[in-house]
Amino acid sequence: MLSSIRIQLITVFLALITLILAQSFIARKNQDVLSKGVSSAANAVINVGIVKELERDVVDLQRNVLIFKENASKSAITRFSRLMVTINSKLDTLDAAEQSGSKEGDRYILSRMREHLNAYQENFSQVVNARSERDNLIAQGTLSDITFLNTLLDEALAKGEVSVVSVEEAKTLLIRAENAMLKYLMKPDMRFIQSFNEAADSLKSLNFSENERLQQRIKSLTAKIKGDFFKLTQLIQGNLFLVNVVMAGSANEFLYLSGELAKQVTTNSEVATQRTYQIAKRTQQNGEVFSLIAILLALSAALFSTFRILGPIRSITLVFNKLSKGVQIANIPGSNRKDEIGKLAKAALVFSDKNRQTEKLLHEARNMNTQLEGLNRALTESKIKAEQATASKSMFLANMSHEIRTPMNGIIGLIELAQQQTLSNTVRGYLDKAAYSGQILISVINDILDFSKIEAGKLKIEEVSFSLHSLFDNLIAVIALRAKEKNLSVHFTVNPSLPPQVIGDPLRIAQIIMNIGNNAVKFTEQGHVDIVFDGTLNEKGNVLNLKMEVTDSGIGMSPSQLDRIFKPFTQADGSTNRKYGGTGLGLAIVSQLTELMQGRLEATSTIGKGSTFKIELPLKAFKNQAGVLAQTPQLPLDSLYITQAPLLPLAYCHQIQLLEQRHLSIEEAKQISDLPEFIIFDVQNFTTFRENLTWLKSLHETGKSVGLVFETAGTALQSKYDSLWDGPSIMHPFTPAQFDRFINQVISKDARNDNTKFDHETINTVLEGHVLLVEDNNINQLVTGEMLTNLGLTFDIAEDGKQAVQKVENAPQYDLVLMDVQMPVMDGYEATRLLREKGFTGVPIIGLSANAMKEDRQGALDAGMNDYLTKPIKQKALVTMLKQYLGKRLDG
Repeated sequence: MLSSIRIQLITVFLALITLILAQSFIARKNQDVLSKGVSSAANAVINVGIVKELERDVVDLQRNVLIFKENASKSAITRFSRLMVTINSKLDTLDAAEQSGSKEGDRYILSRMREHLNAYQENFSQVVNARSERDNLIAQGTLSDITFLNTLLDEALAKGEVSVVSVEEAKTLLIRAENAMLKYLMKPDMRFIQSFNEAADSLKSLNFSENERLQQRIKSLTAKIKGDFFKLTQLIQGNLFLVNVVMAGSANEFLYLSGELAKQVTTNSEVATQRTYQIAKRTQQNGEVFSLIAILLALSAALFSTFRILGPIRSITLVFNKLSKGVQIANIPGSNRKDEIGKLAKAALVFSDKNRQTEKLLHEARNMNTQLEGLNRALTESKIKAEQATASKSMFLANMSHEIRTPMNGIIGLIELAQQQTLSNTVRGYLDKAAYSGQILISVINDILDFSKIEAGKLKIEEVSFSLHSLFDNLIAVIALRAKEKNLSVHFTVNPSLPPQVIGDPLRIAQIIMNIGNNAVKFTEQGHVDIVFDGTLNEKGNVLNLKMEVTDSGIGMSPSQLDRIFKPFTQADGSTNRKYGGTGLGLAIVSQLTELMQGRLEATSTIGKGSTFKIELPLKAFKNQAGVLAQTPQLPLDSLYITQAPLLPLAYCHQIQLLEQRHLSIEEAKQISDLPEFIIFDVQNFTTFRENLTWLKSLHETGKSVGLVFETAGTALQSKYDSLWDGPSIMHPFTPAQFDRFINQVISKDARNDNTKFDHETINTVLEGHVLLVEDNNINQLVTGEMLTNLGLTFDIAEDGKQAVQKVENAPQYDLVLMDVQMPVMDGYEATRLLREKGFTGVPIIGLSANAMKEDRQGALDAGMNDYLTKPIKQKALVTMLKQYLGKRLDG
């Protein structure tokens, strides 16, 4: 067993380890002794420091006692209490240190110090109580009685019961007594006591023969004043004795004991340090003996390892090095040994055999690497082709959307022109359906274009300042129209504290919320759609985390369907696409836009019960903005809200002071004979409206301001409401701006206070000028030309950019140029640049293009165009654009 190198080495190592452990134990003990000595010395220094702090604290105690004695400061009592807590804490620290050292003498001193400290605190409590009693005697005793005597004398004089001379003499004595008392309070002196008593005795001896009852009253009160003053002098003298003698003695004794304690702590520390050094010296000598033995044993182990182990191992290593180079060795040294070296030599023989097998495997691995390199090259080529295919697909989609938009401009424009003609109801219905189908087709093209831009990485998020009010108006205008067609209930709620002006991309934010809102309406056959806008500002107030939530009661989705809806060209199931229509790109675009704006999108749904979509978008905000409803006036506090189930959001009610305690049902309201001036009435359905219309009109006729809040209704029913009710009203869904206007109408009692300045501006603005229309498509020439004619404008046509430049040069009388961007011979960009270079800088040039990307608009502006219109061109958009350059107001 001892022939094993492992056993031999283990034996040597165990002996070394034993010696090392013994040496470590001795060193550890030496270290412990030194640590204890150092710790004892450090503790002694700390304790001496604590004792010195105690001396300072006691001096502070005396100072606060003297401060309280002088001015009865409550802060002096507070500081005294804090100092007592601090001193007790330090005494506890010293006590704990002395208990660990078991020094009976030190603990006796500490016990004496606590006794003096407790006595000092009790004496101070007596001083405080005495001062309080003294103040009460002054306020409710002597001074109060002197004041009462003055009042009593004045009343007697006023009634003519005593003479003026007697009263004046009595008051003089009262003033002398009062002055003597106040002087004594400032400086306790026997002279003032004597002066007070003389004045009191003189007052008592005054003769009021004309009023015996008054004289008896004065004598009794004078006796009481003297008694109270005597108690006061006793209290003050007792306080002086406590402060100047008893408490000063306790403090001095405490200071003496603290000095004795510091001496004992220092002495004990010196003794402990000396003892520590002696023990450490003995321990160090023992450690040196063990170290010598360990060194000798280590040298023996090193010699054994060198001759018995390291030499043979070096020989075996040389053998393995030769074998690793492919050299065959017949005789391996050490193979006849019985220990591990012998086993290692036999392993070398086996390694020699395995070496040949390894060379064979290495050759095969090289062949496989060659094949993998070929596969990697093929994979790289496939990746490049896939990226090229993606880029080609995106370019194809963009080009296709442009090619489709160009004829669509003609189709939609012609339909819009035809709708302005006198038509039969049947033909108008056909045209309306064709226009609606055209809008659906444009929406599909826009989705495909947006998706291609996102996939190609070309869609950029803007950061511009915009109003949330405009976002709300556009959202409600689109969603409410579709919801009313299906008689769905749509509620739109905005947190009143949201700042109205933010910085972000309004087009993309509207695209997100309209996509989700339109989906909610599309997939809800009956029930409701709730849209909520909320948000929180950061601590600096310059970043708004805008939160949008859309909840519907529609068909809902299963978890597996929910996982697929954000993937492109995918809907919940195949039948959904056939029943409801759509490309399946809407929610994919929503998800990608949300991600581009560093937002968060979350969706939950239950089959048959509906879905909820939550979006959070970080937007920059201007600081210190008032909320969207901050300017909305408040109704008077006595205003009444008649409702079965409130249609107004609770936050809106709080904003206008429509308190919950003023909510009544219709039956309860009808029982009240005198209703308040301002009333809000909820109309859940037409039946409720019809049954209460007479009553509501009677209230309106008697001067009450009644505002009606209608649940969502179809266009026909809304017209019915408007024809029957001419007071203030509002219908779900409504924006904060519409709610603000409604409340203003209720308060002003003016149902038509809805500010028609936009219509007025349209009526009083005409377009005047001669236009050059540059367009290569005949249909688009017809559509745009007809629009210009209807607007009262004259125009010429140019087939391409080259003709446009020639016409402007030959007859520079054009007031505006409508320039198509993509044309043969010369495109709109080049034609615009050429006109600007030739000096035609004053004529406005409006670009026309089927390309709706942001960089296309920027390219037009960079070329020198003044503005840009996207095809298909809407007459309203064209009118708005032309007003900026050709508008002329009729009212001067």
